[in-house]
Amino acid sequence: MTVLEVLLLLLAGVGAGALNAVAGGGSLLTYPALLAVGVVPLHANATNAIAVAPAYTAAAIGSRQGLRGQRRRVLGLVPTAFTAGLAGTILLLNTPHHLFEDLVPLLVFVATALVAVGPWINRRVMALNGGRALHPIALHLGVGFGCLYGAYFNAALGLVLIAFISMCLPEALSRVGALKNAMTFIVGVVTTVVYGIFADIAWWAIAVLVPATFFGGYVGARLFVRIPDRPLRIGIVLYGFVLSVILLLR
Repeated sequence: MTVLEVLLLLLAGVGAGALNAVAGGGSLLTYPALLAVGVVPLHANATNAIAVAPAYTAAAIGSRQGLRGQRRRVLGLVPTAFTAGLAGTILLLNTPHHLFEDLVPLLVFVATALVAVGPWINRRVMALNGGRALHPIALHLGVGFGCLYGAYFNAALGLVLIAFISMCLPEALSRVGALKNAMTFIVGVVTTVVYGIFADIAWWAIAVLVPATFFGGYVGARLFVRIPDRPLRIGIVLYGFVLSVILLLR
């Protein structure tokens, strides 16, 4: 591995960690970087899932302030996130590589659209529901779908979780993001264990990406809690639509 390849992986890792902490989509940086340094596509996908997992850990640590008062909610969602994440890894290990790549642009676009209309839907739902949060089952279904998708293919995992969580809970976006980071941490643990055992991994690339994604995830999470809701949501929506177009073109 050359110095240029190491530098490419380091930059991709820091950028991916920060993006995953804020909105998701960091795999759009790390996956192509792995391909560029010579990792074959199938191995790059599994390697990427493990490489971005430390960023989820760092993001969860960095946004722990936003989890104050949500301890019971987080503990209740852990089994859902774990089960869905495990199902996603099993699905990926038994699915042709090209199939999930074809689905990603549509999934990212839908998730971004949900983030864009999330506040309006949230207000309508809360009005119909007397201003209260939706039934916990709705939150579990949304988190379960997001974690299954994230274990299957990491791109825009954060967008999906933010969209569903923000529609189910009358919380500030920073608190929604903190809950999202806790759930992506669970996904990261599951994918690391399953793919580490059953998939072919480029461990030499992991050694470069892990510290980079961890650092990027912590920095991104710290910035997340300092940005007001409206500009943050606008930024996430614009980023998501651009991401979906890029994925479609690829």
